[in-house]
Amino acid sequence: MSDQVTQGLDRFAKLSGEYGAKALAPIKEHFPELSEFIMGTAYGDIFQRTTITDQWKEIAIISSLITQGQFEQLGVHYAMALSVGITVDELKGVLLHLAPCVGAPRIISAFNVLLATLEEIQ
Repeated sequence: MSDQVTQGLDRFAKLSGEYGAKALAPIKEHFPELSEFIMGTAYGDIFQRTTITDQWKEIAIISSLITQGQFEQLGVHYAMALSVGITVDELKGVLLHLAPCVGAPRIISAFNVLLATLEEIQ
């Protein structure tokens, strides 16, 4: 395993905790090449950069996932957002801000993921 993948795994674990480990486990087991790609590229490289804060990174990712209708990964990024100091009220503010752009149905889905994530991590 490369140093970049190891750094990525460390970064991912620090940000996402047990919630992230649970989400990553099936990928690591059944598709290790994808896991190494994600950990090495996203978390071992891009997430290591300091151009923007960890809070901005999570807001950007959460907004992008919602815009694309990709709700499956939202829970991990909500957990990461909370771990870097974004509050639940701020997350709800982001959702409300996105509503005119992406529509209420996507925001309702994203909010339901937020509720389920909060229930699981608390």
